[in-house]
Amino acid sequence: MTICMIAEGSYPYVAGGVSSWINQIILAFPEHTFKVVSIMPSSRESVKYKYNIPENVEEIKTIFLDDFLKIKHRKYVKNIILTRKEKTELINLIRINKNIDWTFLIKFFSNTKRIGSCIDFLQSKFFFDECINFYHDRFSKEVFNNYFWTIRNMLLPLIYLMQQTPIKADIYHSASTGYAGILATTYSIKNNKPFLLSEHGIYGREREEELLKAKWVTGVYKKFWIEFFYSISNAAYQRASMVTSLFDANRQIQLKLGVNKRKTKITPNGINYEKLNIEKVEHDGINVGAILRVVPIKDIMTMIRAFSIVKSKYKDVKFYLIGPTEEDSSYYQQCVNLVNLLNLQESVIFTGRVNIKEYLGKIDILVLTSISEGQPLVILEGWAAKIPFISTDVGSCRELLQADKHEGDCGIVTKLASPSDTAKAILKLINNPKLRKEMGENGLARVKRLYNDKVLIESYRKLYNCLYKHF
Repeated sequence: MTICMIAEGSYPYVAGGVSSWINQIILAFPEHTFKVVSIMPSSRESVKYKYNIPENVEEIKTIFLDDFLKIKHRKYVKNIILTRKEKTELINLIRINKNIDWTFLIKFFSNTKRIGSCIDFLQSKFFFDECINFYHDRFSKEVFNNYFWTIRNMLLPLIYLMQQTPIKADIYHSASTGYAGILATTYSIKNNKPFLLSEHGIYGREREEELLKAKWVTGVYKKFWIEFFYSISNAAYQRASMVTSLFDANRQIQLKLGVNKRKTKITPNGINYEKLNIEKVEHDGINVGAILRVVPIKDIMTMIRAFSIVKSKYKDVKFYLIGPTEEDSSYYQQCVNLVNLLNLQESVIFTGRVNIKEYLGKIDILVLTSISEGQPLVILEGWAAKIPFISTDVGSCRELLQADKHEGDCGIVTKLASPSDTAKAILKLINNPKLRKEMGENGLARVKRLYNDKVLIESYRKLYNCLYKHF
């Protein structure tokens, strides 16, 4: 069986939870051949593998979203005679209407001899005329030039992906909706093969959160971009043969967004906990750690401010920020500046990219202050080493940490963007060694019972076999 894994902004060029999960899945099925398609933002950025590529990966193809700039377009715009159905669907696309027929549009744009490239289409008279009509209907108070380039910038990479020649595979497996979902939908339709969608976070919601805070887009265009990302997510939801989520709350969101209930399945993350069951290393004082990428979504500023509060009340403490710092160098520098401003240089250590096993043995408490998560692998990894966890109330973190009928609490849930609440939780565990030990042991028991890799691998074995045999 050949499986084409499609990733956006992650494997194999960016380390993180989704990338680690993809690598885990590929390694778990040595009997299958994998092909990887990685969608990255810009060809101007240098990309390097962050993972040792498994032997069963036959091919890695990288598509940059600005690759359309290399396309040679027609010198003269060809006037395309369109049917009524084609006009209707193209208008739906330009306006990002809810009832877009994505299968029809993918087949339409695939006929490049008739339609031309994505650039050819966006230079056509039909496109320009419909842009003007839409402008008068919805954006007439805005500067036309800004409006026109907004729509053009939305549709160029989208149509470019819909015109891609599919890689041959028996199953297309995407780790998200969005651009990866559009490409998987395109491949699935063109080759008439099954498409498995595994959502870790809800792509539309994540882009909405980013856009609401973004400074590069303003006013009415924020809402339009949000509509766009939800719309392309819906394309994947429509086409996918199966849609998985990590926990039930995300599954409920998928259902509200229109996913057919019969196609949904919960497949939690799983780890090999035995490899991380590391003996404790004797050390002075308390070591607080955070396993993460130094990027804004992890809200490391809140964490550093919380550390400052803790340090003012408990002197013999160190804070280890464990993980890569190069993904967003500007944000990393902001974090370093804050550490310096708060005079924490001797207490806060940025380790950079390391083997986490080298640190887990000496960490007493782990912390996560993210503003968005799915089901963090780092919580499961911390539990495997019997370390209690403090996390913001995002994704499935509350479900993970709170007591159930089998185990007691495995950590403490805190408010978002609250240094004081995070510091209070850290101090509570610092001052109560018995509670730290109890929560760590509860975490190990829970990861053994619910989040071990054997359960995860068996779930995907069944999904792959079912789709291969019955599509």
